[in-house]
Amino acid sequence: MSKEVYYTICPVANASYLAANTCFLKDGFEKIGYTPIKLQTLEPEKWKAHFTYENDRLFREGGNTPPIWARSKGRGVVLIGLNIIEEKQYILVRADSEIQTIRDLKGKRLGIPDHVKVYIDFHKASAQQGFEIALKANGIAKEDVEWVNLITESRFTSEGKGETFADLSAIEVEALENGQVDAIFMKLPIAEELVSSGKFRKIFDVAYDQNALVPVNNEYPNILTVSEKLAEEEPEVVVEYIKQTIRASRWAKTHQKEAEALLAEQTHGTVESYQRAYAKDFYQRTEVNFSEAGLAALQERSDFLYKTGYLEREVNVYEWADRRFYDKAIEELGQEGGNDHEK
Repeated sequence: MSKEVYYTICPVANASYLAANTCFLKDGFEKIGYTPIKLQTLEPEKWKAHFTYENDRLFREGGNTPPIWARSKGRGVVLIGLNIIEEKQYILVRADSEIQTIRDLKGKRLGIPDHVKVYIDFHKASAQQGFEIALKANGIAKEDVEWVNLITESRFTSEGKGETFADLSAIEVEALENGQVDAIFMKLPIAEELVSSGKFRKIFDVAYDQNALVPVNNEYPNILTVSEKLAEEEPEVVVEYIKQTIRASRWAKTHQKEAEALLAEQTHGTVESYQRAYAKDFYQRTEVNFSEAGLAALQERSDFLYKTGYLEREVNVYEWADRRFYDKAIEELGQEGGNDHEK
């Protein structure tokens, strides 16, 4: 009888979405006697595991803040892979604003979303760190600007059936449009769509501006995690999951049109907005790994979350990372030969 395991995926471009929405994940799991089930096909009250890890048989790929938060609370979650997502991260102002550069933000009001009904406010942490990187890169102290908390009861469900990233960002966009704040931080395809509307203008790209620092944020890096109980008791399924995400990533390299359509769907944008929001060849670089750059970025993110009060205790990323499953997946792929599995 087939064993059930669950998976959940953030609306940020990554390999798990490619694997789950092609034949890779289903076919790979069937061969070892497992059935992968999307968490959001269960009753809504169980969706919270996307953030809380209250599910002993769960894979999750996406933003790093909820897993770091869960780890800091002592929840059973294992880091089994990561990938740096190069996405544009904008500081936006109104199109008619006199603000032209980050230096013009001195004394200005920066909008920070404050979601009071979420488990961990990764959206708030993203805006806060995005602004801090931009300010630091331009020699401006945090004390030189006015931080405006934009209170909202919006709750992000991690699923298109609920609120999209655009819904989650509505409080900031509205505040900027009506003049309540002077600038906001925005990323993902919604950022491109806001600029294309003609109502807003970017003054800085945290990820690509030549003066910017390393653009660490909720998806820089994107991380793959699994419930600790599943990893300890059924390691073979963890290895298989990683193998199938790698196969899907390698498939994407030679199937640009299909891959980009899936990634655009995943990020709630059009193919055009996806292509503008991400690095030009991102569809070729979705494969998880354990790069030193990725681990260093994740440690920086963890340190930021702890110092700014999002975590109860510090998380040592290097102690958290368990690459046994990744190494075994790479070994088995090499032995099996051929990673040209077609849709």
